[in-house]
Amino acid sequence: MLRPHRGWRNLTETGDEDMDLRNSVSVVTGASSGIGEACAKKLLEAGAWVAGFDVNPSKISNRNFRPFAVDVRDEEGVRAAVENVEKSAGRIDALVNCAGVSSNYKPFFEMTKEEWERVISVNLTGTFLCSKHVSRVMIKNKTGRIVNISCIRSRIFSPGMSDYSASKGGVTALTSAMALDLAPFNVRVNSVAPGATLTGMTERRFGNPDVRRAFEERIPLGRIAQPEDIANVVLFLLSDASSHVTGETISVDGGYTICGGNPVAPQRGKS
Repeated sequence: MLRPHRGWRNLTETGDEDMDLRNSVSVVTGASSGIGEACAKKLLEAGAWVAGFDVNPSKISNRNFRPFAVDVRDEEGVRAAVENVEKSAGRIDALVNCAGVSSNYKPFFEMTKEEWERVISVNLTGTFLCSKHVSRVMIKNKTGRIVNISCIRSRIFSPGMSDYSASKGGVTALTSAMALDLAPFNVRVNSVAPGATLTGMTERRFGNPDVRRAFEERIPLGRIAQPEDIANVVLFLLSDASSHVTGETISVDGGYTICGGNPVAPQRGKS
């Protein structure tokens, strides 16, 4: 039986008792890069034992991290990996659904069915499948927390992203529906909707100074998010500090949503 390592820094001495995940077991999908990798590292820092599901190998090196080669579109693969984690660790306390792909970036009327299904099958169906099998473990134990990664593009739209917006809008709706189904079993479900975030999927785009500046002029806090900004909120939603929160979607976008994606006036640093 794999057991979470007990030699953790004493979080209770730092006043972080509610964010202490020592001896808990978490599954993070998409754990090999971007927001998923940041979430896995954040949970490890908080004391969790983490199983990382991804189609790509992980660079995380930690005695309490175990990678699994999992395609979230493959239900049998998901089921087998979840069963493996439960047998190895004895339970599953938390799930973070981060696995995702980007848009095809074309108008919906030019999109093929295969292109549409590529995005929906990973972003939405993958979230459904992982939640389905992990929640069955949580139901048996009558406790658990699930956090799904949505996106502000489910509410603030951009041309050529109908596939991505539909998939993330589905994740937001699924989150609230799952929360109702799982509440009787003491399982909480929430989602985080990131705004512009610097990841491997976006670094080419935001590596262009003009493009980055144009985005940051529309963010009241004046900067694009780092994956750790998202991971911090995920940790809060998995911790006891959010024990009375379920069915919610929290935007982590520096205020982008509240100004509708419009340029902020006056510009930062200008009178």
